[in-house]
Amino acid sequence: MRVLPDFNPTPEQRKIVADNRPGFRIIRGAAGSGKTSTALLQLRLQTEARLRRRRRESAEEPVRVLVLTFNRTLRGYIEELARKADNGDDALQLEISTFGAWSWELAGRVSVLERAEVREMLSLGLDDLGISAQHDFFIDEIEYVLGRFPPGQLNDYLDARRVGRGRAPRVDRPRRQALLDGPIASYDAAKKRQSLVDWNDLALLTASVLPKHRYDIVIVDEAQDFSNNQVRAILHHLSDDHSTTFVLDAIQRIYPRYLAWPEVGIDARGISHKLTRNYRNTAAIARFALPLVADLDVEDDGALPDFAACTVEGAKPLVTVGTYNAQFSFMLDRLLHNADLRTETTAVLKARGGGWFDEARRVLTARGIAYCELTRESEWPTGHENVALCTMHSAKGLEFDHVLIPGLSQRVTPHGPEDGDGDLEQLRRMLAMAVGRARKSVMLGYKPGEESTLIRLLDPATYERVEL
Repeated sequence: MRVLPDFNPTPEQRKIVADNRPGFRIIRGAAGSGKTSTALLQLRLQTEARLRRRRRESAEEPVRVLVLTFNRTLRGYIEELARKADNGDDALQLEISTFGAWSWELAGRVSVLERAEVREMLSLGLDDLGISAQHDFFIDEIEYVLGRFPPGQLNDYLDARRVGRGRAPRVDRPRRQALLDGPIASYDAAKKRQSLVDWNDLALLTASVLPKHRYDIVIVDEAQDFSNNQVRAILHHLSDDHSTTFVLDAIQRIYPRYLAWPEVGIDARGISHKLTRNYRNTAAIARFALPLVADLDVEDDGALPDFAACTVEGAKPLVTVGTYNAQFSFMLDRLLHNADLRTETTAVLKARGGGWFDEARRVLTARGIAYCELTRESEWPTGHENVALCTMHSAKGLEFDHVLIPGLSQRVTPHGPEDGDGDLEQLRRMLAMAVGRARKSVMLGYKPGEESTLIRLLDPATYERVEL
């Protein structure tokens, strides 16, 4: 499956690329603004400059470069791009990894609790508090707390401003205290008794081990989905004159995490660059996505999609209404009529993976359409297939010519009942992000009576509706 074409920076991107000073920099921008491509071009130029300096100074130590992503699918994609910075010079050591894999190696390949095990342990503590509804929200809240604050500073949560978690359910100070004293304390005690390590503990271990070596250049992509403790771990392994770039957009955050620059010891003043133009989406796609996030808290590191900044108008996205098979068949017919699958890429995206893709696999196979699967794959597929099956989470940071989202039902997008519900806000960000993966066209579908509540947020004026 092909990746991005060669990248020619615009004037606003060249300004960022030209900044080769050591230290931190932050690249912010909405979906489609070219922030990752800008960071990777900057990576290449910084690497070349460091190698030249190494030769001038006859230094023996290699130039060490680290590119971190937040999931394996994005890692495979970024690797295809970032390897362009590797000119074959033995003096360059380039690592491209997810944070989890990188930290696991540094922490000694310890056994880490599976997410299901963590949620089961935390659920027991929530039951003791009498919290019977929205378990997932409060489990995410606990993981948010543990990832944001170091172990000795958990009480800072009591009065801290919660960001990226929605307005409901309300988590006031008494409830925060109850969470700290109840499930958080019991979970921590259970881990210590059984010598267990979770993914946050892995970040803490990585922030405390003696570095094997320190990195000269670091790129952290999709940094809005890194926790404070994960960033603290990265900072622990930087060289004195490092060049570290964080690439992010808070509006696209899909995990209940929070990255606060002052809390990790980074002064963001004067180092933050914002990209405003949307180079990926058509104006029609950007207008379609905008209502999903327009009234959410943008935050300092966020950027709303700007349809006025798109250079191509394009056709309106399509919303199909009917059975799943009718939706998907119609989408494929339209795709085959309008697209060239030999040269254009298509993603079939779903909110959940596993068996939710079974029917899509069956239909594609029956129609003789070759496809690959991207979810949780660590290597970018290099075959001729230009149709990919992928969860929305794993599609983060990727781009395709066409995006199909069949079967958007309430079953795959559950959330709480209240206005401002944190789970609903997370789903809104996720769907907007998924729509924003498309360069040319978007098709979305649902079955009447089973549709996700997200459908109500869309503006009918921005899409073509087809009853099947």
